[in-house]
Formats: sequence, structure tokens, C-alpha cells
Amino acid sequence: MSKILFKPVYLVIFAFFCLCLSAPLMAQEVNKGKIPADQLAKSYKKLAWGAEIWDVDEAVAQLKKGENVLWVDTRPESFYKKGTVQDAVLLIYNKKGMPENTLTPESLDKALADKGIAKDKATIAFFCQGPKCHRSYNASFAAVTDWGYAPEQIVWFREGYPFLFKKVQSDAKLKRKAKRYISEDGVKQL
Repeated sequence: MSKILFKPVYLVIFAFFCLCLSAPLMAQEVNKGKIPADQLAKSYKKLAWGAEIWDVDEAVAQLKKGENVLWVDTRPESFYKKGTVQDAVLLIYNKKGMPENTLTPESLDKALADKGIAKDKATIAFFCQGPKCHRSYNASFAAVTDWGYAPEQIVWFREGYPFLFKKVQSDAKLKRKAKRYISEDGVKQL
């Protein structure tokens, strides 16, 4: 009798672990505007491949601390030139294998070295044009699944630069110290 009762329990446990372990395997890069809706919800704070999600409040907190975070702007250069996160590097990314990509494992390693951040101690925050922009989402996926970075090192700054700019623009305290949060080109637009 007890053997029969335990079999369904083991089956449920096995199915649960298979689902948990396969979630990162089912994850993939997405096309523009195709980030799964559940991952756009403010309550969703970790991607299937383990990367943390920051929104504006978390990004501002990190920028206030001034800790060694490598901020990577994955947008096209024309957006970057209008304003970006303070001290961000421009490493364009779209999807794996796209000719416009300047974000590669080698360029990321070089950006870390240029900032004096050890690769094994790095926190890398990828961002782009807002929550529905696929570029930084895809970059965080590639960094973890293809380039060997630990999920705890990688951050998807989901809301991206436009939301940071709006926050700095609308908050008097942040605006007074805008240079701590946004680039000189962004400050000029305040």
C-alpha cells in the first residue's frame, strides 16, 4: 500500500525538478517587442537564466553607491549620443550573430579591463530603451548562456535609460546631482 502512495509523490517531485531545471533551457533570445509579458511585470525580479532584474529604483541605488558596476548600453550609437547612464560603455547588441553587434565576449572583457573591474568580481548591468526593448534582455541571456558569466554577475536593467532620465528629471534631489546618474549629454537635456 505505501509503495503505491509514494509513486505519485515521486512523480510529482520529479516533474517539478525537471520543470525547474529546464526553464533556463527553454529561455531564448527574442525579437523586438517580444519579451514575455510576465517578465515585464514589476514583481518579476529574476530572469529564467538567473540574471537579476533592476528597475529605476534599483539602478539609482547602485549609482548612488558608486560601486563597480559595468553599465552596458546596448542601444544604437545615435541613442547613446543623446544620453546614457553615467560612465556606461556603448556595446551594441541585437541578437546573436547580427552584424551590428559590437558586444562580444572579447569587447565585454576589454570594457571590464578598461574600467579596472576583475571579470570574476564583475557586476554587469545591460540596458537599452525601455522594458520592451529586446537588446539588453538578449545581451543578458548571451552573457550567461554563451559567454560563461555567472547569473549573479548579470543584471537586466529592464526600464533602461529613458526611465532613469525621467526619474532624474522629475526628482529634485536626483536632478541636483544628475551627473552622478546620467551622462553629460543627458544632463544637457534636463
